[in-house]
Amino acid sequence: MASSKPAVRHASHNHPLRGHKAQAEEEIICSGCDLDLIGAAFKCTKSECDYFLHKSCFELPRENRHKSHPDHPLTLLYSPPYESSTFTCDACGEYGSGFVYNCSVCQYDVHVGCVSMPETVEREGHVHPLTLLYRSPYQNGLFFHCDECHDTVPNDLWSYYCKECDYGTHLHSCAVEEEPKMRGGGSGNTSRNNGGRGSAASDLSAMLKAQREMERMQIELDMAMQRAKIAKKSRKHMLKMI
Repeated sequence: MASSKPAVRHASHNHPLRGHKAQAEEEIICSGCDLDLIGAAFKCTKSECDYFLHKSCFELPRENRHKSHPDHPLTLLYSPPYESSTFTCDACGEYGSGFVYNCSVCQYDVHVGCVSMPETVEREGHVHPLTLLYRSPYQNGLFFHCDECHDTVPNDLWSYYCKECDYGTHLHSCAVEEEPKMRGGGSGNTSRNNGGRGSAASDLSAMLKAQREMERMQIELDMAMQRAKIAKKSRKHMLKMI
């Protein structure tokens, strides 16, 4: 029996879309933000097409005036404007292949999820709200480390920070492994004087070397996963052309 829900159009897709209630067991990925899709959504009316959008992605404005990039407006693009068909988010540093808010003048790109992050958040285990920053709270070459996962946060990425306690985190919540903390007793960063968490220069050097290696391995893994995702989309496209 045909669905009674009305069909709607979205500029990102050639076919009409219809409202859909996505369930966790369906394991749907949003074609806009590339994230898991559960709840209110839109799906393609063509049975052979697996195009889905969060309701929130469907309703995104075409232009965004964002505090992180005050000189130019950000324009919503339905695919990255680069030959690689991917982009690196200037907010969180992760790759993307779906919708993106882009400044063509500056080649500034932000995930649609990152651009909507609130200006303050509550983090479990910290008494004060954390404020969204668009670059490191530290100056003069000091390292800023996430107080949840202890990784270095690059200076030009967004983060959440409590100035009163010198406590900060990555933009998105971190998956923290159960291992001894590298600082003792404090609730915030201890890198003010020596640029790292260790009290000894040798410990700091070893820690930074290990972090760089982990970051390199993570980048290689992300690139491999991204290539696999792009290849999968290409195969689906070719099958539809047959």
